[in-house]
Amino acid sequence: MFGTFHALWTFDVTDSESWNIAARKSLSVLQARPGFISANIFHSADSPERYLVQTDWQDVGSYRRALGSTEAKIEVWPFLADMHDEPTAFEKLFTMNLDSATEYETSVNDGV
Repeated sequence: MFGTFHALWTFDVTDSESWNIAARKSLSVLQARPGFISANIFHSADSPERYLVQTDWQDVGSYRRALGSTEAKIEVWPFLADMHDEPTAFEKLFTMNLDSATEYETSVNDGV
């Protein structure tokens, strides 16, 4: 069983009202794409300017196809232009809750 994919986008925001409008508009575009599972917006308790957007996907292909869509190129990419330049896509390999722990196989070709 393979784990899901998660994209984490980090931003330093000076105008939170405008940023939140753009974030929600971008997430609405992605929500309509096949393979989308969910999205969350987080605000740092330690750095008031820092925001994080998390999107969850069935697999890396769904995530990449969603970002490659015409709609995303028009609506999402301009929003992403201000994010921190760092790796954004992560595959779930292990999860633990109160009752269990689950390990997942990787579906990423790591070049080895």
